[in-house]
Amino acid sequence: MKKRAWLLGFLGAGLISLTLAQSTNACFIEITRVRTEHPSPFHVTVSPDGNTLVVTNQSGHSITLIDARSRKIIGEVPVQVQPEASVVLHDGRTIYVCNAESDSVSVVDMNNKSVIKTIKVGDWPCNVKLSKDGSKAYVSCSGNMWNSIDIIDTSRNEKVGEIKTSNYGPRDIAISPDGKTGAIICDTVGSTNRSVDFVDLESGRIIETRVIRGSANLRGIVYTPDGAFVLVTMQQPKNWLPVCEAENAQIFSNNVAVMETKPGGKVACMPLDEQNNYDGDPYGIAVGPEGKYVYIGIRGMHRVTILDLEKMRDIVVSSPQEELDDLKNDLTLMVDYLVARVNVGLGPSSVCLSPDGKYCYAANYFSNNVSVIRIPID
Repeated sequence: MKKRAWLLGFLGAGLISLTLAQSTNACFIEITRVRTEHPSPFHVTVSPDGNTLVVTNQSGHSITLIDARSRKIIGEVPVQVQPEASVVLHDGRTIYVCNAESDSVSVVDMNNKSVIKTIKVGDWPCNVKLSKDGSKAYVSCSGNMWNSIDIIDTSRNEKVGEIKTSNYGPRDIAISPDGKTGAIICDTVGSTNRSVDFVDLESGRIIETRVIRGSANLRGIVYTPDGAFVLVTMQQPKNWLPVCEAENAQIFSNNVAVMETKPGGKVACMPLDEQNNYDGDPYGIAVGPEGKYVYIGIRGMHRVTILDLEKMRDIVVSSPQEELDDLKNDLTLMVDYLVARVNVGLGPSSVCLSPDGKYCYAANYFSNNVSVIRIPID
């Protein structure tokens, strides 16, 4: 594959809570950090109208509500033990919160700031996503010996079914833009070839299972706006240690998998590392509504890495699978699609975007705050 290199630069400068990151074609500024008051903010999401941020506090066993405009805390709601993700229903009022250690989902009324119902689900629910019409909530139950996505009817707030995955540890599900297909990452402990299930949501049937060879620690998954690709944050063991030992020692290279969604499509494990700069422990991932940028929370390096999606797609589309298989260890490649690295708080484990795509929010696990990154408008 003939690679191109674009002249990119990035600059970090701190002034109180301001952090500046630049490239040749974009300027991303972390404009503020909002304290959450409760420990270990693990996940952040935004209401459909963009007015409210919902932060799940893993060790605080609560959610924090933040006014997105004033960036002031407007409420705290206790939930059950170790909440790891949440989603806001299309009504802008109802929040579903996954309580991993309690094996439950809390239904929260945002206006009253109270839990109105608790729904029992499978082992270790760690992510929740809505169907396109908002009628169902899909809960990823990622216990080591569990293989289900539980389905909640949002009109009745009851579990009404489940989707069985091809392997254990379903950690997250992404819903295709047309609402017909789910892409589920199976982060099966002990496996060196973790996988993505593509599921027909109407029938619950697995359409295809796509293996990401040599993969570990699948953390987040997202569709591109046109539905042609899914992107997965992941790592790969660097040596021949058993994968369970490698995971404990964190001996990994860091990648984002770019996967064509058409049947039998190509899979590219594209490096997030450079020769002298490493994106240790990539976690949450988001794609802008216009499909221009990819945002990844780099938990081990306390920053958000921003990538050029079009350039990544060009590499995948123009290369045969044999050449894509060699990309994962090419530490000269990232300069082709790196846009910026923005320093944020400590341990960003989740990122999300405002509905208008003007702001990126990062939940900083170790510094108990949320970073707000302003996105340049071309």
